[in-house]
Amino acid sequence: MQSMVLGNSIYTFDEGTGLVGHGLSGSRAVSALINLNPFLAALGPSMRHDFVTLMSTRSNIRGAQLRGSNGMAVHIVLSGCVYEESTFGENTTVRIHGTGAVLGVAEVFDEDLLAPTTRCLNNTLTLALPLSRMRALAEGNGSLATALGRVLAEQLVTGERVYNRHALSPESRLAGLFVYLLDRCAVPCSEYGRMVDGPSQTDLAAALSVSRATIENALKVLRANGLVSTGYRQYRFPDERRLAVFGRVRTPSQTVTGAAEVQ
Repeated sequence: MQSMVLGNSIYTFDEGTGLVGHGLSGSRAVSALINLNPFLAALGPSMRHDFVTLMSTRSNIRGAQLRGSNGMAVHIVLSGCVYEESTFGENTTVRIHGTGAVLGVAEVFDEDLLAPTTRCLNNTLTLALPLSRMRALAEGNGSLATALGRVLAEQLVTGERVYNRHALSPESRLAGLFVYLLDRCAVPCSEYGRMVDGPSQTDLAAALSVSRATIENALKVLRANGLVSTGYRQYRFPDERRLAVFGRVRTPSQTVTGAAEVQ
């Protein structure tokens, strides 16, 4: 059995059967989310404990603005789904982040960067620290600076692997984005174990730099192939392995397949 982050809780997951069982919630889940967070895990137990004690836990509802004009804090995403919009001159870049993301890592290394506008797409749990404090800590701690650098490198790689696949069809690009979001932003689903909840079709269009009409047409293709069913800002996937094949991406290590049920 493995641990899986779904919403703001920790569930057990059986890779062989695809079944998801109830797990931890509340304060015990927060502790588990901290221990499972890849950035915090890289710090080691002692440094992680000292680092986390400096941060504040923030629970945010859908639509809440995390970063931008309202503040310059760095946020470590423990669970949830966030929409980040960066502007460079006349160009706008949108990324959708989830569990494990560190929002503001680029500004830690470059004081001239403006904070992207970041809002929550569903209920989101983060650890927050003022940017100035994070920058000072990184300057005085080589291990922390290295861990932040790895996060920044991963974000750059993700940008290429998830968002910049312009040679593929829109439906394949959307399927690949869904696979990524399932790995980072999933919430419980009684029918299939987990699903994506939060992004609108407009959000997905902005992330892939296409029109909303293109996303609508891509969803029609995915529905016709039995790869997705949709509700209001909800996307459910009967077979994640087939979705990954259609999206031409590797299947994540944690995959709910078939008609898995939350027990």
